[in-house]
Amino acid sequence: NEVQNIKFNSSGQCEAPLVRTDNPKSWYEDVEGCGIQCQNPLFTEKEHREMHVYIAAFSSVTIFCTFFTLATFVADWRNSNRYPAVILFYVNACFFVGSIGWLAQFMDGARDEIVCRADGTMRLGEPTSNETLSCVIIFVIVYYSLMSGVIWFVMLTYAWHTSFKALGTTYQPLVGKTSYFHLITWSVPFVLTVAILAVAQVDGDSVSGICFVGYKNYRYRAGFVLAPIGLVLIVGGYFLIRGVMTLFSIKSNHPGLLSEKAASKINETMLRLGIFGFLAFGFVFITFGCHFYDFFNQAEWERSFREYVLCEANVTIATQTNKPIPDCEIKNRPSLLVEKINLFAMFGTGVSMSTWVWTKATLLIWKRTWCRLTGQSDDQPKRIKKSKMIAKAFSKRKELLRDPGRELSFSMHTVSHDGPVAGLAFDINEPSADVSSAWAQHVTKMVARRGAILPQDVSVTPVATPGKSLGTTWGTSRAGVPPEERANLWVVEADVSPELQQRSGRKKKRRKKKKEVNPDAERCPGGSAALAAPSAVPRLPRLP
Repeated sequence: NEVQNIKFNSSGQCEAPLVRTDNPKSWYEDVEGCGIQCQNPLFTEKEHREMHVYIAAFSSVTIFCTFFTLATFVADWRNSNRYPAVILFYVNACFFVGSIGWLAQFMDGARDEIVCRADGTMRLGEPTSNETLSCVIIFVIVYYSLMSGVIWFVMLTYAWHTSFKALGTTYQPLVGKTSYFHLITWSVPFVLTVAILAVAQVDGDSVSGICFVGYKNYRYRAGFVLAPIGLVLIVGGYFLIRGVMTLFSIKSNHPGLLSEKAASKINETMLRLGIFGFLAFGFVFITFGCHFYDFFNQAEWERSFREYVLCEANVTIATQTNKPIPDCEIKNRPSLLVEKINLFAMFGTGVSMSTWVWTKATLLIWKRTWCRLTGQSDDQPKRIKKSKMIAKAFSKRKELLRDPGRELSFSMHTVSHDGPVAGLAFDINEPSADVSSAWAQHVTKMVARRGAILPQDVSVTPVATPGKSLGTTWGTSRAGVPPEERANLWVVEADVSPELQQRSGRKKKRRKKKKEVNPDAERCPGGSAALAAPSAVPRLPRLP
C-alpha cells in the first residue's frame, strides 16, 4: 500500500493535507503517524475567511436583537413577567447565550484552541482526556442553548393555545403549570447533552469555528439534532394552529360580544402569529434541507478526499522515482452557499423570536425607563383599569369604613401597561382602559353603596341547604333560582361591632320617640317607618 509507505520515505514527513502526529486517535484511516490537518481541506483558505466574516456578522445581529429583547423585559419586569409573554424572554435568553458561543471563536487564538488538537489535527470524537475543555465548553453552550430554545418554543405555543381558549372567563389555565415548563425545558437538553458527551461524538469544524455533534458521524447529528427539532416542529405547529383557530372562532362566532379594541387586538395577534409560524416553519425546513444535503453527499465527499490523499502520496513517489507528476484536486466538495443558508436559518430564528417586542409598547417602556433613570417627569397620561381600582377600594374597605370620603392613591406599579409583547394580554370583556375623572373620584362611594364595605369581622360562607334558617328574606331572594344552582349560593354573615350596636340602639330610641309624637306616620307608606330597617352599611356622604 503506497499510502502506508509515506511515513517511511526518505523525508519522514506527512504530505498535506495530512500532518504528523503520534496520537493514534488522530491517525487518518490506514496512514499511521499522519492525521488530517485542523483546517478543513474540503474548503479553501478564502472560503474559510469568507465564512468567518459571515458568522461574525449574523451572530452579532442575533446577539444584539436578543439582548435588546432581554433588556426590554427587564426594564418593565413587573408588567412583563406574565405568562405566556415571559416565555419569549427565556427563548431570547437561550439564543443570546448560543450567539455568545458562536462569537467566542473571534477572541485572540480562540478558534485554534476550540477546533484543533495540540498536535495540529482536527478535533474528532471529543471529549478526550489529553485535550483541553474549550471544545466541550463551546459545544455545551451552543447545543444546550439551541435545544432549550426550541423546547421553549413548544411551551410558548402551548401557553398561547390554552390562554386563548380561556379568553372571556376567569379561568387561569397556566396557574401551577409554569414550574413544569422550566423542569422540562432545562432537564431534557441536559440529558441530551450528557448522552452526547458519554458517546464522545463532539467534533470540531474550522469552517464554522465551533464544536458540535455529528460533524464526522452524521447519524448522531440526525438523532440528537434533527429528531428533537422535528418533534418540536410537529407539536409546536399543532398548538400554534389550534391557537390561531381559537382566535378566529372567537372573532367570527361572537362578533357582538367583542369591543372594537378587543377585535382589533385579535386581528393583530392572528396576523403576528401567522407571520411568526411561517418564519418558524420556513427556517426549520431550510435547516432540514441543508442537513439532508450533507447526509446524502458526505460519503461522496469522503471518497473524493481519500482519492486526493492517495494522489498526493503518488506525487511524492513520482518525485522520488522521476515519474510523471499527477494533477491532484478534490473533485466533489461541499457547497459553501448551503452552509451559509443553514447558518442563516439558525440565526434568523433567533432574530424572529426577538421581533415580538418590536412594538409601540416597547418604545413607551424605554421612554418611561429613560425618564426614571434621568429623574425627569413622564408627561404621558397614566391609565388604570377599572377592575384594579375596584379591587384597591375593596382591599382598603376597613380604612374607608372609618373615613368614607378618603381618596385612593395609586403608585406607578399599579398603573397598567401591556408589557413589551403587546397584543397577547387582552381582555375581551373590558371595552376600554380609559377611566373618567368623575368615575375615579366616586369609586369608593360606589363600592360602599354596593355593599362591599361591611363592618369588621366579616365571614363569607357557602350555604349547602338554603332556606331552612334564613327566614322569609332568603326564601324570597332564592325564589327565582333553579334548585340545582341553590347549593352554589353564598351568604354574607357580619358580626356587628359594639359601636354599631350602640348606634343602632340610639336610632331605635329616636324612632320610638317620633312614633309617640306622630303615630300617623306609621301608616304612611313613604314615612319614617319605611326607613326604620337597620343597616350594617355605614352612612355615606352625598355625592357632589
